[in-house]
Amino acid sequence: MRWKKKLEECKWLIKKKSIEFSLVSEEMGIIKGKVVFVNNYSLDFRELVSMEHTDYRFHFMNGNNRLIKRWDSAPHHKEISSFPFHLHTPEGVRTCDKVNLIEVIDIIKAAMSKSV
Repeated sequence: MRWKKKLEECKWLIKKKSIEFSLVSEEMGIIKGKVVFVNNYSLDFRELVSMEHTDYRFHFMNGNNRLIKRWDSAPHHKEISSFPFHLHTPEGVRTCDKVNLIEVIDIIKAAMSKSV
């Protein structure tokens, strides 16, 4: 699984992780879990993995459990041009392309690499 390889690539940034993957059908699975990074920032997530459906929530928080970013596909914020995909930040909601766990880990890795 590609996400396992991605986590292995950045294991130097990870303090601990708890991840579950379960098959819903032959074509669909759900990956969910939490990754705590060496600076005590964390990523809490759930992603439906399927060729036909997209549903996810990636909640990235600092060591005080305050929102840094949350990417999600919940069908609210219909005013956003990238609906249903959007990004929550402390400043508010904004447009965002569809993402997956690997892309979010890459974004976090790049941000943390600058500060480590």
